[in-house]
Amino acid sequence: MKLPFKPRFLNNQTGQILVEYLLLMVIAIACATILTKSLVGRGSEGSKSGQGMIIKQWDRILHVIGNDIPDCAKQTSFGTPNCP
Repeated sequence: MKLPFKPRFLNNQTGQILVEYLLLMVIAIACATILTKSLVGRGSEGSKSGQGMIIKQWDRILHVIGNDIPDCAKQTSFGTPNCP
């Protein structure tokens, strides 16, 4: 029984292909980890410096919604809950 034709250059490069695949996987996982921490990282408790960009923006949105006084039509600043 004759084995299917396999080019000679592939016999020598199967190990290299595996190493390159693993290296690319390590790089992809490292990039994904860095992006995840910088975008949605929660940081330590009580510290805003370690929070990701999306979490910071979401916190700002929640504070603006919380500081909005529903019965005050003249409110212009939503940084603090005040009604002129």
